[in-house]
Amino acid sequence: MLNKLDIIAKIIGNTPMLKFERIVPSNGASIYAKLEYMNPGGSHKDRIAWYMLKDAADRGLLKRGSYVIDVSSGNTALSIAWMSARLDLKTIFVVEEEISEAKIAALRFLGADVVKVKLEGLPGEDPRFVKAKELERELSGVFLNQFFNEANFRAHYETTAKEIIEQMDGKIDAFVMGIGTGGTIAGVGKRLKEELGGNVKVVGVVPKGSVLLHGRAVGEDRIPGLAKDIMPNLCLKHKHYIDDIVEVSGQEAIHMCKRLAQEEGLFVGPSTGAMVTVAEKVAHMLGFNGNVVTLAADSIFRYELYM
Repeated sequence: MLNKLDIIAKIIGNTPMLKFERIVPSNGASIYAKLEYMNPGGSHKDRIAWYMLKDAADRGLLKRGSYVIDVSSGNTALSIAWMSARLDLKTIFVVEEEISEAKIAALRFLGADVVKVKLEGLPGEDPRFVKAKELERELSGVFLNQFFNEANFRAHYETTAKEIIEQMDGKIDAFVMGIGTGGTIAGVGKRLKEELGGNVKVVGVVPKGSVLLHGRAVGEDRIPGLAKDIMPNLCLKHKHYIDDIVEVSGQEAIHMCKRLAQEEGLFVGPSTGAMVTVAEKVAHMLGFNGNVVTLAADSIFRYELYM
C-alpha cells in the first residue's frame, strides 16, 4: 500500500499560479490564484486526502479492504474516494439528509457508500460525527476526521505553502483562504509567517452567519466547502496564524464566479468566488506593488449550476 501511495503522490500538487489580468482594483495590489482544480481529483483536497491516508497507513491502521470513513460530501470525500479505489480500500461518507443527489451519485460512482443522518433535533455532538465514530467501531475502520486530523494541516504546511513561496519568489503580502476545516489557511499561514515574517497578512473567508464569528450558524447564506455550522477544530487550534476573518454572502460568491469566468476565463466554484471577493478588497487596501495570493480550489462543473 505504501508503494501505491508513493505513486499517487507523484501526480498531486505542483499546480500552476495564475496572475489576474482584469480582476484587479485600480492602484491596488496584484492578485494571484494557485490553480488547485488541476489536481487529479479536481481540488486542493487531494493533498489532505493523501496525507491522511498516508498517516493512517504509516500507523498500521490500513490494509487491503479496510474501511475509510469521514464526514464529507464534497471535495474531501471525492479525493478520498478516488485514492481509496486505487488502494483497494472501502469508503463510507456520512452526510446530512439535505445533501444533493448529484453529490451522492458522484461518490457512489467511485464505489463509496453514503450514510445520511438528520442534523436537527439532536442535542450535543454533531450527529454526523457520532455516526462516523459508530461506523468506525462496527467496521473496525478508520475515521479520518478531516476537521481534527493534523495531517490535514501538515499537508498544506509542507506542500501548498512551499509551492506558493517558490512560485512567488517569496514576494507575498497577503494570503486569502476560505475556512472549511481550517487546514489550508492554518498550514499555509504558519509557513508564510515563519519564512517571510509576521507582516504577511493571512485572511480567512467564511459565509455570512458562520459559527466561527457568531458562535452558532445564523441566516441562510451557505457556500459549499466553507464553515457554516461546524466549528473547525484545526482553525481554532492554529488561529494565531490568522489575522482576520471576513464574511461573504452566497450571492457575492456567485457574482464573483461569473466575473472570473467572463473576465479571467476561469471556471471556479463558489468558495473560490468568495475568496476572490475578499482578495480584491485586500488588494485594494494594500495598494500598488503588493501581491495577494489565493487558491482556485475547485471547478464550477462540480456544482449544480444555480446562476
